[in-house]
Amino acid sequence: MNNGQDVHDDFLRAAGRTWRLADGRGGTARGTAAGAATRRTQVLLTVPTEAGPTALLARFDDRMLRGALAHELTGGFTVQRDGATIARPGAHARLEAYECAPFPRWRWRFDDDVLLERTYRLVDGHHALAATWRLLAGSNVRLSVAPLLLAREANQLQREDAAFRGAAQGIPGRVRFETVPGATGITLWHNGAFLPARTWVRGAAYPFDEADDGAPSAVFAPPGEDLFLPGWVQTTLAAPGASLQLVLSCEEHLFRALATEERLGTPPARTLADCVAALDAGAYRRREEWRRRTLSGADFTARQAAAAHGGAGESLARRREPLLDTNDPLAAPLSVTLLEGLAVRPGRTTFLTGDGEEHGAATLRAASALVTLRAFDSARQIARGYLEYLDEGLAPERFDAIDGLPRYGDPEASLWLVHLIEKLVRRGGGEPGAEAFLRDTAWPAIEQLMHHLRSGSHHGVRCDREGLLWCGVGAAASARADLNALWYHALVAAAQLGKLAGHREHAAFYLAWAHEMQRRFTEVFWDEPCSALFVSYRESGVVRGVEPGHLWAVALSPALLSPEHGQRLLATIDRELYTPAGLRAAPADERVDAQWLGPWAAATLRAHARSAASHARVQAMFRGLLAREAGAALAATLSTREPLLAVAELLRAWVEDLERTAGGPEVASSLAGVSADSAAS
Repeated sequence: MNNGQDVHDDFLRAAGRTWRLADGRGGTARGTAAGAATRRTQVLLTVPTEAGPTALLARFDDRMLRGALAHELTGGFTVQRDGATIARPGAHARLEAYECAPFPRWRWRFDDDVLLERTYRLVDGHHALAATWRLLAGSNVRLSVAPLLLAREANQLQREDAAFRGAAQGIPGRVRFETVPGATGITLWHNGAFLPARTWVRGAAYPFDEADDGAPSAVFAPPGEDLFLPGWVQTTLAAPGASLQLVLSCEEHLFRALATEERLGTPPARTLADCVAALDAGAYRRREEWRRRTLSGADFTARQAAAAHGGAGESLARRREPLLDTNDPLAAPLSVTLLEGLAVRPGRTTFLTGDGEEHGAATLRAASALVTLRAFDSARQIARGYLEYLDEGLAPERFDAIDGLPRYGDPEASLWLVHLIEKLVRRGGGEPGAEAFLRDTAWPAIEQLMHHLRSGSHHGVRCDREGLLWCGVGAAASARADLNALWYHALVAAAQLGKLAGHREHAAFYLAWAHEMQRRFTEVFWDEPCSALFVSYRESGVVRGVEPGHLWAVALSPALLSPEHGQRLLATIDRELYTPAGLRAAPADERVDAQWLGPWAAATLRAHARSAASHARVQAMFRGLLAREAGAALAATLSTREPLLAVAELLRAWVEDLERTAGGPEVASSLAGVSADSAAS
């Protein structure tokens, strides 16, 4: 993605396009293409602490000085005394290019042929942001950069506080800032000259902030917050290639740790610029190796899918040329996005979703895309982590952002865990350790999980006499259609796992239950007059409606509904919920969620027996996405609270469901052409 004023000529439009970085340990950086924050969660460094996700660095007040002129590079939004909010575009009108991958990068050109570039990236495995301002053309450019500090919970706002300490200690090239008593401090490494100050930037506004109910507030509405400015780093960039480097971290001994990890070269680099260059090189190598390995895995999966689709797909699967190559517009960039979402927790690996927290169902759904990429080790580590936290058949609904402890409730995470393990074992059965994983870990745990869901567990989770899965207590108890669609597929998956584990009697039991469940599901949940499913079945009766989760009755294989019912359900969902940017949560809901586009694509193809017309619809959806964004930028612009999950579902549908034989192999290349045209325009 390389866009300049032809795409970002409007400051407010650019401020609506976002990017996100992750450090693999729960730390994040978020921002917009304009550089200005439009939401309080768009800050350059948020780290996990005992008090929960804590924002430490809002942004930089960075300026280029030429003679008597000062060009503010990063604009923003400010609340005025009369309550109005104004936009300060900064140097946005001089933006020549912007890239969001692999790291956000801005390039400004000024009238006197000065070309200046800024790049942000997080240090893998550490809570640290590295920022670089590099002179690409021109000479004797002075820079003045001030970090604007925060000491607040990620979703709160900061007010001016006399207890904010600021610069506590400093030596040439390093300054330690203390914030408010008891809060996390931050260290700044730099290769300029630090001029201490103690001032506040007041009234920073977030015009697109969200209310508690998730609905967007009025554009340009207060309140704002106050940002602490502890001082300025200044330097002169004398010639092209000269750079200003800043690294900010809550880890006071960051570079000592990096040297111990042998990430700064051998012998370790001695200048800050060389240290950052070594870290960048390592990050690029890691991403390139992941991209190469997962692209090969995705191609293998695409061949398996083509063979399974039959017809011309069988010969296509044997083709020597790759089905997915380095020019593929989605597979490679979206796989790297998944890598960015992987995070290490004590004793396990997991995915952190859009809000920086860990939600069980979303994490386990996203992990299925790792199986699509044949990244079996990462998928197995995620599965192991959730198996260890099973409590009477329930996998954690989420992990608390403050204490990190599991929280239980809805059984959806348990059902996705069964689905993930079956997919992992079936496709990765020949991998080292796969047989032992199934025999010693997965099958015993799945047996216990299914037993507890069958006989009863916490939070009112149980099966009724008809085999339907219920959850909730008292008047809130219900059998939901989406949950029971997943329950059916968990029964099918358990039957397959039992067979692979050598327990044929168990496999036969689960398969028979699944067949009976299929019959009973339609009797209970099918709403004939509405050509849809009931939302839920309660003791008091049924609840009518249509929801995106009803796609699971068609999208997953084998389909739970008959072809006729599946087609009618899809027609209703298309009419009431579908938009090219995502599905509505309910009819007439203005908000859409892109996480359902992948399941919609799979359901559309399965419900219509992979007809040419259904392929055309799915291809049009992907074509529309790529026309708006190149693949590398897509993850940042999807309309969803769970961008990682949306990426995973789109990636899985792109690799496994998109028919590359309908109309010839040129289908995927024609979509790639759309992406190339978008990037070049």
